[in-house]
Amino acid sequence: MSDSDISPQFDTKMSITDYKKVIQDADNYFNKNFTHVAIDEIVKLRADFFDALLLHLWQCADLVTENLSLNAVGGYGRQTLHLHSDIDICVLFADELSPHQEAQIGQFFTQLWDIGLELGHSVLALNEVDKACEDITIATSLFEIRHLTGPESHAKQVLERLYGDDLWSSEAFFKAKFSEQDERHKKAQGSAFSLEPNLKNSPGGMRDIQTLIWVTRKYFAAEDMAALRRFGFFTADEYAELLESQHFIWRARWALHAAAQRSENRLLIGLQSDVARLMGFGDNSHLAIEKMMRQLYRAMRRISELNQMLLQYFKDEILVQTDKKSTAINQHFEINGRQINARHDDVFVDRKQLIALFIHIAENANDIDGISPQTIRLIRQVRRRLLGDLQDFDSCRKEFISLFRHPQGMGLALSLMHKHGILASYLPQWREIVGQMQFDLYHVYPVDEHTHKLLKNLYSLSYKTEVPSLVQPSAVYKAIENKEVLLLAALFHDLGKGRGGDHSELGAVDALQFAKFHELKPSQAKVMAWLVKNHLLLSLSSQRLDIYDPSEVKNLAKAIGTKARLDALYCLTVADIKATNDDLWTNWKATLLRDLYLSISYALRNGLENVLEQRTIVREHKNEALELMGVSTAPDAIKHLWKRLPLSFFSNAQPSDIARYSKAMTQYPADRALILLDESSTKGSSDLFVYMKDKPGLFVTLFNTLASLQISVQQANISKTKDGYVVESLKILDYDDHPIRTAGRRDRIKQKLKQVLFENRKVPKQRLNSNIGSFVSEAKVEFLHSRKKDRTLISVTALDNPQFMSHFCNGFRLFELNIHSAKITTVGEQVDNVFLVSDKEGQSLDDENKQALKSFFVDIIKEQEPA
Repeated sequence: MSDSDISPQFDTKMSITDYKKVIQDADNYFNKNFTHVAIDEIVKLRADFFDALLLHLWQCADLVTENLSLNAVGGYGRQTLHLHSDIDICVLFADELSPHQEAQIGQFFTQLWDIGLELGHSVLALNEVDKACEDITIATSLFEIRHLTGPESHAKQVLERLYGDDLWSSEAFFKAKFSEQDERHKKAQGSAFSLEPNLKNSPGGMRDIQTLIWVTRKYFAAEDMAALRRFGFFTADEYAELLESQHFIWRARWALHAAAQRSENRLLIGLQSDVARLMGFGDNSHLAIEKMMRQLYRAMRRISELNQMLLQYFKDEILVQTDKKSTAINQHFEINGRQINARHDDVFVDRKQLIALFIHIAENANDIDGISPQTIRLIRQVRRRLLGDLQDFDSCRKEFISLFRHPQGMGLALSLMHKHGILASYLPQWREIVGQMQFDLYHVYPVDEHTHKLLKNLYSLSYKTEVPSLVQPSAVYKAIENKEVLLLAALFHDLGKGRGGDHSELGAVDALQFAKFHELKPSQAKVMAWLVKNHLLLSLSSQRLDIYDPSEVKNLAKAIGTKARLDALYCLTVADIKATNDDLWTNWKATLLRDLYLSISYALRNGLENVLEQRTIVREHKNEALELMGVSTAPDAIKHLWKRLPLSFFSNAQPSDIARYSKAMTQYPADRALILLDESSTKGSSDLFVYMKDKPGLFVTLFNTLASLQISVQQANISKTKDGYVVESLKILDYDDHPIRTAGRRDRIKQKLKQVLFENRKVPKQRLNSNIGSFVSEAKVEFLHSRKKDRTLISVTALDNPQFMSHFCNGFRLFELNIHSAKITTVGEQVDNVFLVSDKEGQSLDDENKQALKSFFVDIIKEQEPA
């Protein structure tokens, strides 16, 4: 591919349409050659193309004069112009502009906008450069200045000013860029490894490379990073690795711009399939995305590591640090400043020291912020030379277990072990999940990063917390004696993903093998494997089951068996949910898990055979409700009401709610709809209660009305009275994922529900979830165990789409089924619907009807999913 292949033929008679066509033809040509031409050549040729276009338009605007110069800056100045990147230019002038020149420059910019260029522009007098460069962003942009036309001395004068120490000293410039990068990384929460990484601004992205270039230019007056090899900061292998990683990200960014047809830096899930295809990973969507993202994460991890190493070298070279003390830890390591440093280059010949390094970091957590660049280089070298796994060495195995037993082991030590690839070098199973995508609606990190965050969440429970939803988990975690068993289970909980089969089962087998290999006690190995196998038990149970039903609690208590297991599983569940998605852990979920934990704990503490039966619970709740009403014996109106209500009403509701709802129902006119919406915002969700005469499609209407009001249903229970009334209790959150906060909002919600449910007003148009279009998620239909022989318990999991509820009820009508109860639980963008049903004869469904109903749900939901 040569310059002549795209050399445009410009003339003064070209119209705006002609220019747009020439640009489009050039971009089409670049896209056509993108797959088989080096990306650094592509971005340079595109910069060359726009050089020619701008020079032509500059001449057409009659701006060729000794007073004016046109210069490229920013990425365009570096001649790395991506498909939809801004074209950054700077017009410099020596003498004051005449009104005619100002008009000509204005017309020049207008023409560039007219032909559709994304333009970044500035006009500066040479005597104003110093003032403009007080802004570090402007100074950085001008460091990339490249002369296009006009007096070449203008650009040289700018660079001379910037290379000198009058505007920015090397020390001040380095501190500003280092601080800028630190802030940028904090916004990304220190990680590039979300499912939608920002190719430009995330740690390990293009900005990290550019920061190295900028510091290099300022301190060494060098044009590119190749100079770093000459100055001894980079080895040849490191430089080649950085270029390789940079070119991969450049290629990904070009493909992203092509797929999005706009300037886009975030690799959005909805675009990943097209980006993977454009990059040559194939048309198999999930497999292609998986391959692409693994390589991308690998490239970003390499860049991040090299960036950290180089910036620390620069820091030591540029900044004078008079207070940098050196304290020996042992014969192998020392603390230099606030970094741990290897005292000799052959320290890692003893592989044990690779793990011991991180134990020293844990032991000196208050004095260490990171690893010295010299030691990072040694880690990188030995990491490449490993022929097997670090766990093959007996001494490494002992050190690894010691790290998980150390109170500070899951702090900075774990993060650095993960960041520098030692976890992957230790565990073969970890290597398999590094950068592994999770194609669902609520995991926002790949498997390795999710697991890393889970371990960090567990570690954070050991500290005092002011977060109400974490007070209980923190108290439980602190009381656990053998925390290493829980932490190792957390390490293995998702390592079985991506291998086919149940990841919990596969992970449990791996955990047993690991425990045996590392000589854990048989009892510890058993608990560790059990936790991995059952790590979803509490989470799924809280979503699907009636956690206030003593028989369900009894079954869970039997499955868990001991208080120690319950404590570990509870903490693991909390940390897992928080690590899945930053927005998934809510006060409502915390309350639900806490209540379930306390119920099971009570059952275990009092013996499984002493769990109160449902009728005992109902009797206690009724008595407490009467006390709250200020009476010892139920009045006739209450007796009559309670005889009509199902037992589930009393077992599910708290005594205070039973008292409040019962009082309201006895005062409720039979021809009206009773709608209650509590004022409390301390429960994590708002309680909505509806009581009225049953009618076809009532629950669907209620659900759709709430959806139109941007109310999300977190949990719903529906039951029927013996005389045809419906009792519906729902846990709801407002559009901001908080309880309904204001009286005005509550009144509007109740008014709308009354209009629709009782006055038969039209259901408002629903707002479909905007995230649904990015995913394809098949409906999951399961028939769960029912403790009632004449009932069938069916679970249907699907995307959060209000229309699905009407399809469910249509199916029940088609099959002539009776709905005895319903429970709806929202998890991320997914909803788990559990219905207790019977056939028209009042019996449980036979196998034939089960299969027919399952096929109906799967087919009807598939029809509603995006193509």
